Amino acid sequence: MALLGAWGPIGSVARGAPRLSGAFDALAGRLPTRVKVGVIVPTSGIGQFLGEIVDRSLNASLRHIRTAGLMKGVRVEYEIVNAPAEKFADATTAAYNQLVADPDVIGILWCTPNGIREARPQIQRDNMPVIGVFADLWSEGSLYPDGPDRSIFQMLLPDAMSLDALARYAAKDRGYRKAAIIYDSTTLSSGRDLFEKAAKRNGLRVVGVEEFQLFSGDYGAQLQRLKDAAPQALFVWGLSDNTAGIVKGLDALGAAYIDTPTAKKGDEWRPQILGYPGGTGEKKWAELAGDAAKTGTLTAWYMGGLIGGPQFAIRDWLAAAGEQAPSGGEETPANGFWALLAAMKTAGSTDRDAMVRALEGLTTRFAGLQYGFTPKRHLALTPDEVCLISLERYNGPVETDPPYALGHEWETTFREIRPDYVGPAHLVRPTLAANMRANPGYMRQILDEGWGTQCTKSPATALGVDVEMTKACKVH
Repeated sequence: MALLGAWGPIGSVARGAPRLSGAFDALAGRLPTRVKVGVIVPTSGIGQFLGEIVDRSLNASLRHIRTAGLMKGVRVEYEIVNAPAEKFADATTAAYNQLVADPDVIGILWCTPNGIREARPQIQRDNMPVIGVFADLWSEGSLYPDGPDRSIFQMLLPDAMSLDALARYAAKDRGYRKAAIIYDSTTLSSGRDLFEKAAKRNGLRVVGVEEFQLFSGDYGAQLQRLKDAAPQALFVWGLSDNTAGIVKGLDALGAAYIDTPTAKKGDEWRPQILGYPGGTGEKKWAELAGDAAKTGTLTAWYMGGLIGGPQFAIRDWLAAAGEQAPSGGEETPANGFWALLAAMKTAGSTDRDAMVRALEGLTTRFAGLQYGFTPKRHLALTPDEVCLISLERYNGPVETDPPYALGHEWETTFREIRPDYVGPAHLVRPTLAANMRANPGYMRQILDEGWGTQCTKSPATALGVDVEMTKACKVH
C-alpha cells in the first residue's frame, strides 16, 4: 500500500493533462517507449538566432543521449514550434496549445523571452512541466515558490542577477558614479525598474534611461541625450542586432570606449559598455559591430555557460554532430532538455505531478557544470555562480598598463572553433571569491591552468591559486 500511495492511482495523470501514449505500468516502473520534449522558440524573424542556437543544441544533445545510451528503451525526440518574436504572446500561446495537446509531450522548453507570463494560467491548469530556457520569471519575483506555478522552473540567468553583478562591478571595481541604460522595451519590459534597483543598491546615480523598440534601427536621438548626460557606465540591454547598432552609433559620435580613466574623465564621453547576456554575451553582436565592438565590453554570465572553459561538454557534442561551434547559450536548452528527461527517469513516470516532484530534487550534470533545483528554489543557479565575461579578440590583448594576458582557451578551444575568433571570454578576477564558494574545484583548475582573462597579475602570465590579482588593468 505504501508503494501505491507514493505513486497515486495506477495510470493516473495530472490535473487537466491528456493521457500519454505508450505502455506504462506504475508498479513495474516502465516508461513509455516514445517521449517528446516540446520547444517554443522563434525560428524566423528577428529572433531566428535563438531558434538556431536551440536547434543545434538539442540536435547535439539528442545525438549524445542516444550514442551514450542514457535513455535505454525509450525513444526520445523533441519538437520545435515556431513562435515569432514579432507576434509576441499570440505566437507562444498558439505554440503552447499545439504542444500541450500532443499526448507524447512530457514537458516544454520555453526558449523565448515572450509569452510565459500570459501562459501561466494555462500552465498552472495543465500542471505541465515547463523550463524557462530564455524566459525570466525570477527577476520579477514570480518564480515558484514566490509565484503559484509549481510546474515552472528556470535555467536562464535572471536579469536582476546580471544587472546587480554589473552594477557592483561598475561602482565597486571601476569606481564609476554615474550610469545610464538604453534598453529594449518590447521584449525586456522590466529592464528599467531592475536597472534602477541595481544601481541604487550599489551606489550608482542614474543619469539617463532610454528605450528603443525591438525593430529599431536608428538610435541617434537616444544616444545624443545620453551623451549630454555623460554616464561613465552605459548598460545596453538588447539583442545582438540592436546592440551592434547602438555601439556603431556610439563610435560615430566619437564615444567608443577606450579605458576606465577615459570613461571617468569629464572632458569627453567614452562610457564602458555593460551588456545584456542575449546581446553582448554571444559573439554575433561583435561580428555585426566590427571595430565598433570594444574590448572591455562586459556581460554577466554564469560559470556553467563558459564556452571556452575546461568543462564544457557540449562543445565536443556539437563538433561530433557536425554542428557549428558554440556561440554562447547552447548549454542552456541542453540542460533544460536533460532536466526533463532525468526527472522522468528518476520518477519512473511521465505523470506530471511525479515529474515536478522529481525536478524539485534534481541535482545533475549534462552540458556543462552541475546544476539542479529544490522545492524552495526553482532556479538552476545561485548568485555565487554569476561571473563576468569580456569581449576579447584573437589577435591578442589590447595595450594597457599594466598589461594582461589572454587565457588558455585562445590556444586551445577558441583556436579549434576558428583561428580568428572574436567574442566573450571569462574575466576571472571580479567574481573570483563568490565563484570559489560556488565551485572551488573548478575555479582552482581555472587558476592553475590559466583559463580566462586573469587580470591583472605580475607577471601577466603567472599561474596558480596563490598568484595575486589586482584591479589595476585600465581596460577591465
